[in-house]
Amino acid sequence: MAYRPTSASPRALALTATTLLLALSACPSPDPATTDSAATDDTTTGATTTDAATTTETTGEPLDPACEGLQLPPVTDDGCAPLPGDYQPRLDNSADDAWPACISDAGTYALIEPATGTVARIEAYEDIADLLWRGDVTPSAEDFTAARDLYVLAEGLESRLVRREDLHYPEIPMADWDPQIDPDKQCTLESNYKKYPERCIGPSKISPLVVDAFAKGQAGTGDPQVLAATIDAGLLWFLYLSVYKEANTCATVKAKDCDSGWAYYTGGQDLAGGLGIASPILKASFESHARIWDGILAVRCWRDLYSEGGAYPTLADIDPAGQALFNQGWEQLDQALHRGFALIIRERLAAMITARCDNTATAAHWAFLQVAGPVLDREADQRDAAQAAPLKALWPKDSPTVSELQEALLTLDALFPCG
Repeated sequence: MAYRPTSASPRALALTATTLLLALSACPSPDPATTDSAATDDTTTGATTTDAATTTETTGEPLDPACEGLQLPPVTDDGCAPLPGDYQPRLDNSADDAWPACISDAGTYALIEPATGTVARIEAYEDIADLLWRGDVTPSAEDFTAARDLYVLAEGLESRLVRREDLHYPEIPMADWDPQIDPDKQCTLESNYKKYPERCIGPSKISPLVVDAFAKGQAGTGDPQVLAATIDAGLLWFLYLSVYKEANTCATVKAKDCDSGWAYYTGGQDLAGGLGIASPILKASFESHARIWDGILAVRCWRDLYSEGGAYPTLADIDPAGQALFNQGWEQLDQALHRGFALIIRERLAAMITARCDNTATAAHWAFLQVAGPVLDREADQRDAAQAAPLKALWPKDSPTVSELQEALLTLDALFPCG
């Protein structure tokens, strides 16, 4: 869904900040002879500064001249504020927003059913991460086999990824449906995922790249860290889309999908924690993480408001005002998820810039970014096509420069501010 600017748009503030930061980053370091080392953290400003006086011995490649005096702005939550009409459970338990009192006002998630199998999928993701990309150990062929065994568990990650749809794209026309298959599984048909690849993104794109990376890792062909990064990016892409999808089918198909949306994001934890995709977002920005939490609670609040003695009518059976309120909460969640995924990309861009200026390995970072970066192209285009153009042009490149990576990071900040 499209970005909703306001008169005090955080995006406008971010664009102004971007202009200033680009000017600052072009300035030479006041003392380039201070150090020949890699990036250091400035604990006063939170920015990362590099000096590029020499070539390190790590790769033997000359440092990119753009590393000289480079400053990357820290993640900031400045201007991070709810939009009009947003559900705000963290502010006086929703007392000051326009939403009626509901089950989510205390700021905690209330399960519709006692348990959800989605939590097990996120636990499997965590175990896969421990095997393949966490820590300093390069994964072995045996690690890839163990990780794939976790991926293909019955009712596990694979079972949902191979049918995942991206609900930002139009539905498959009913003329192409197979009446013997559930409405939310129409993308399992080869004819459909070939005809509608953007809607059927799980089987058309995510599954093939994940399966290929597992196979190469098990066979011991290719760079194992690159393969692990590809799997990581593919699974995070799946989790990002799953939160949004389950929030919708909670209203349109079955109420317990609210629980699945919450679990796909948090792994079953509360606001203070979070497994799976919540973990890197929380690490980058608590407020951005909390805005996703607010959106999840908005959908759960709506589901509570439109229930009847334990029964949950679907969205089509609810009056126009109720449908409008759902769309408002779902949009709130969507905007927050965009920001959260942008932060994941941003952190990888920063890591790759640091590695490039350290003359350490960047292949795994770039493999991750080439999968995860284009995920936000559609939304970036809707927000500002001209601003998004260089960002979209970056992802297919074989070897981007530090300046191009820096520009991409600043563009993400401008297009996807907290709010």
